[in-house]
Amino acid sequence: MKPDVLLGQVRAEIAHRLGDGLVLEARMARPDRPYPVPFVLGYAPGPDGDLTLAHAYAGASAVTVLDDGYLFLSDTKAGNGRSLRRHRPDAETELVLSPDRDVVSYAAGGSVIVAAAWVPVDRADPHRTAVLLDGDLWPRSGYQAAGEVLGLLLTSLEAGVPEPLDVTLAPNERLTGLLSLTPDGSRCAAGVVRFLPGGHRRHGLLLIPVADPTAAQAVWPDEDLRDAVPSPDGAWFACTAERVATPGLGPRQGVVLVASDGSRLSRPAARHPHWLQPRAWCGHTLLCVGEDHGRRRLYTVEPEGDRPEPVELSGSVGSVTVTAAEALVVQSRVDLPPEVVAVDLAGPSARTLLTPAAAARPTGRMERLSHRAEDGTTWHSWLCLPADEPAEPLPVLVWCHGGPLLSWIDWSWRWNPWPFVAEGHAVLMPDPPLSMGYGQETVERGWGRWSSEVASVAAEQVRAALRRPDLDARRVAAMGGSFGGYLALALATRLPEIRLVASHAGWSDFAAVARASDLHWHWLREYGPVEESEAYRRESLALDGIDPGVTVLLSHGCADQHVPVGEARAMYRALDTRKVDVRLMLLPDEGHSIERAANVTAWYDWVRAACAEVLAA
Repeated sequence: MKPDVLLGQVRAEIAHRLGDGLVLEARMARPDRPYPVPFVLGYAPGPDGDLTLAHAYAGASAVTVLDDGYLFLSDTKAGNGRSLRRHRPDAETELVLSPDRDVVSYAAGGSVIVAAAWVPVDRADPHRTAVLLDGDLWPRSGYQAAGEVLGLLLTSLEAGVPEPLDVTLAPNERLTGLLSLTPDGSRCAAGVVRFLPGGHRRHGLLLIPVADPTAAQAVWPDEDLRDAVPSPDGAWFACTAERVATPGLGPRQGVVLVASDGSRLSRPAARHPHWLQPRAWCGHTLLCVGEDHGRRRLYTVEPEGDRPEPVELSGSVGSVTVTAAEALVVQSRVDLPPEVVAVDLAGPSARTLLTPAAAARPTGRMERLSHRAEDGTTWHSWLCLPADEPAEPLPVLVWCHGGPLLSWIDWSWRWNPWPFVAEGHAVLMPDPPLSMGYGQETVERGWGRWSSEVASVAAEQVRAALRRPDLDARRVAAMGGSFGGYLALALATRLPEIRLVASHAGWSDFAAVARASDLHWHWLREYGPVEESEAYRRESLALDGIDPGVTVLLSHGCADQHVPVGEARAMYRALDTRKVDVRLMLLPDEGHSIERAANVTAWYDWVRAACAEVLAA
């Protein structure tokens, strides 16, 4: 498979049932646009029963299905934001809400619509770009922009004039844009962030009676709250709750039910090991996802119960929507591009409805590897290989996932191993400590110990895999982005077998990144205050551990706020001074990841050329 095959596919994200057809939220590459464009695609049954494309909206997303059609967000013609529109069969789309700027998000229930939109906070000189910051240290972020903050608007399906939904927030609080409405539209849950001294922050929920927003009350339990999903009867918002971690005690996620009137909280399935996250309700039953040994599974959870039941599916669950007793799931695997599956929850049974990226399905094979360490723990990896047995041992690309609280479970449009497999490489994808789906002890082992534990275990996994006769231990590369970029560099300091490193948005100096990152609050939770914690120095990489004979590719977006680009420049200078063959690709208009199709292609070509050069037999 070539990279341009990946770029040309329909990238399914969320599927909704609409009558006997469906509506798909997806992204597609367009030759006249630098980024993949969000699309809403409507499918209807054809003469043979197969779903066929019936209509499409470009620049569209965030679908809410109604009795007679659906709502969606659409790019404005002026290109300065998004408006809310309504689709009805055999009719022109109608405009529902178009504020002066951007509709960031919305929620609909009954005939009520609540939207988050940018609203001005002052009438400053339009030519002045200076911003006096408080709390959030970035002049443009998900919480604020120059002279603007997120506010709430109230309107209805009857296209009434939108009115401000005024709620009172503390000076150190901002709306996040997370919105949810009970089905009757009477109560709204809005996400809120609280900025605390020293760079800490918390995430809570603001419960708003729509008829009387002055009676809104904030919910700040011991955990951070996200992803509020309203129950069909409007009694509860099911939230993902995350324990506020501290140095020495990692995060843990689970389900918290928040009464829509704020009167009580409930924690079903509190002992479940796989970090359950609510996605939808089916009647009285809550549907959650949780990662489990290389797969994100779907579970049914009873609000009063403590034993989630898994729903058997062949892939990892991405999005979930429900109608009656049916769930529409977008699932994928490392070797399976996203597809839409209908799950009969009464059975349960599943059938595939739509495979929009079937052309990208790889012809290679994938094996599950297990490594039993000397301390008795077992660690897992995926190994991607060509379909046929190789005549000679294959060069190996070790791919390190980002996060770090992630694992290799989904199809990836960015870090996709199959173009490299098609060119004769084996791709090893290890899940070391901090990887999701292997129990809380795996998180705790790596928490605050990225070099001493995570990198050490990952190096063991690589050494064990390289003992296979079909892998060439003389031709090994390590690659990754973000945390994976750091880990690729860390492996190069530990494994003399590595001849090539490709690190995108990686780092070596923990303290330097923590000080300047917009995720400073996360660094505080894991490592503590920068000036007080010895762990920053202990876990940072000594780049002189990389042999001068290793080729190092560093790439970085200049607009990256998670890992400021100065870290890439500093590493380049340090390695270049030591006469290491280090090469730097700067991406002036990219953030933390590479989004522009042309830049993705340039990165692929650069890395593939280096593999051909450095890993040649």
